[in-house]
Amino acid sequence: MARLGIVGLGLIGASLAEALRRTRPELEIIGVDSDATTMAKALERGIIREPGIEGASMIVLAVPPQAMRHLMLNLPRDVLVTDVASTKAEIMVWAAEAGLDFVGGHPMCGREAFGIDAADPDLFKGAPWVLTQVDSRVEDLVRAVGAHPVVMDAERHDRVVAGISHVAFSLAAAYTLAVSSSKEWPEMAGLAAGGFRDMTRLASGSSAMYAGIALTNAGNLAAWLRRVESQLAKLRRHVEAGDGRLAELFEEAREKHERWLAEGS
Repeated sequence: MARLGIVGLGLIGASLAEALRRTRPELEIIGVDSDATTMAKALERGIIREPGIEGASMIVLAVPPQAMRHLMLNLPRDVLVTDVASTKAEIMVWAAEAGLDFVGGHPMCGREAFGIDAADPDLFKGAPWVLTQVDSRVEDLVRAVGAHPVVMDAERHDRVVAGISHVAFSLAAAYTLAVSSSKEWPEMAGLAAGGFRDMTRLASGSSAMYAGIALTNAGNLAAWLRRVESQLAKLRRHVEAGDGRLAELFEEAREKHERWLAEGS
């Protein structure tokens, strides 16, 4: 691959370009973004060599899910296309409808910061990068930025990622709205510290991106929200009843979290 085209030069797209500039300096990286300021920054900083995606050997779509369906209809049919969106099943359908040579992808390394100014060439180091099928060309790209490919079908991806990612943002948003709508919020805001900051961090993420994620993975997200609601209801009942088993619930959660941390280290 001599020429890579990136559509969307926000956090993921620009980070990908910067990482590849460092590890694959021979690769010609071109790209486009709908925002004129972002395009100017990408060219000024040398993130891309020139605007556009013409002549690319591979195209990476790094735009919100809702923007993809229309975009796909205008892409060349003889070029390998992949993406970095957080949902996969609907996007795979759109790609098939457009007749694209398409491999779905999702790097599991997002953060609440967004936009080209948040770009980080180390963003992908050590991260799993889900692919919907085996493809040596995309896998080579993934490994070049320090990530490791994990092949998973689109439906399973959407189901499991809804539980570990999409519902987390939804909870952060709901908690932020619940607390900040209190009439005592002005006083609370001055007292809020690490715990509140940690729990609400994801609420600072791109609202357009998360809205697109929710709308393209609604069934799975709703199912996980119901599971969380069930646990919250159980917790509330224990609190209201002064039930001593509340400590058992907290301990179960602590043990499971510690086990996950240990397994991931």
